[in-house]
Amino acid sequence: MKVKKVLCSEALTGFYMDDKEAIKSGAKSDGFVYKGAPVTPGFRSIRQPGVAVSVMFILEDGHMVYGDCAVAQYAASGGREVPNTAAALIKVIEKYVSPYFEGMDIKEFKSTAEKFDRYEFDGERLPASIRYGVTQAILEAVAYEQKLTMCEVILNEYNLPVDLTPVRINAQSGDERYTNVDKMILKKVGMMPHGLINNVEEKLGTDGQIFLDWVKWVTKRISEIGEPDYKPVMRYDVYGCMGKAFNNDLDKVGEYLIKVADACAPYEVFVEMPVDMKSNEKQLEAMKYLRKYLDDAGCRLKLIIDEYANTYEEIVEWVDAKGADMVQVKTIDLGGINNIVEADLYCKAHGVLAYQGGTCNQTDKAAIVCANLAVATKPFAMAGTPGMGVDEGVMIVSNEQERLLAILKAKQEGKI
Repeated sequence: MKVKKVLCSEALTGFYMDDKEAIKSGAKSDGFVYKGAPVTPGFRSIRQPGVAVSVMFILEDGHMVYGDCAVAQYAASGGREVPNTAAALIKVIEKYVSPYFEGMDIKEFKSTAEKFDRYEFDGERLPASIRYGVTQAILEAVAYEQKLTMCEVILNEYNLPVDLTPVRINAQSGDERYTNVDKMILKKVGMMPHGLINNVEEKLGTDGQIFLDWVKWVTKRISEIGEPDYKPVMRYDVYGCMGKAFNNDLDKVGEYLIKVADACAPYEVFVEMPVDMKSNEKQLEAMKYLRKYLDDAGCRLKLIIDEYANTYEEIVEWVDAKGADMVQVKTIDLGGINNIVEADLYCKAHGVLAYQGGTCNQTDKAAIVCANLAVATKPFAMAGTPGMGVDEGVMIVSNEQERLLAILKAKQEGKI
């Protein structure tokens, strides 16, 4: 199917872009925003609205397919892409993407996406956010021409088996840590509650007690209002705040992690980014040290790496080094969505769990595309995005997954 025209429109994301370093350094909340000046280059304020760009392919028969470009909530953190304006992204797309695709006959996803993702325009690859959105449009174009779901295109092109097992969905609490936990329990999300523990003084506690008390409450709350068969996997994201609270004393962090594991019993528990050592080499050393510390103590708590494993190449490095029990495959940071597929599959093939994450600061379309990838590749869990309100993101991703599973099942049974 040939691309007749490439169009762009400005879009809103499901959340905001936050200056993580300013927040971790103690920026005070002021309603929904933060007081003070940003400290990370590229930010105009500590919290600013998320922006996206919809890249539309108008096909030769007049049909439109599209993908959405955006950056993560914590843009510019750990080597990620800096915040940008929609207008600036559109200028880049119109200069490079439009002439690249207009007139192109798109027949296959994998080869088309890989070539575009790696292509150097004036000596450089395009920003990851643009590659992310454009490759979504490529996938939808192929699915449209072949009269298949996007999931089936991935299954076919990567020679994957059809597996009707649902992928558990991870929900994010945002700062509404109590109300949103109740929502997660009522909707029986598979992995929760995230926590957004990005500030020591207000959310973790200088001695860790604030966070520990909340973890105990979450565990108790599940038994109080959850159905008897509800057994979620617990995932807490602490953005390096444990290390910050304990001056990166890894023995103290390990001791504290054991307390967290005890507070989560009987549930399986993962902690993401317990420390942030500010370099990939030091982060890898610290995470491996903590893993050994926990193993020696007989603690089954598992560790997740997020920042420092942003690109496919970095994910491979972390998996090969066995630097974490789980890698968050940060969909929005990988550029082309072909890299999400490859990263999910690489983790699984090498005995490391894959959490196909993403960001609250993306769009409904991006979340739907990513759900198709997850149903095909079967990571340990996938993110219920966008937003931090639980209901909306979980609804979007869960509904897409259920539709896909129903279609795949009907085709297996010869009903369609």
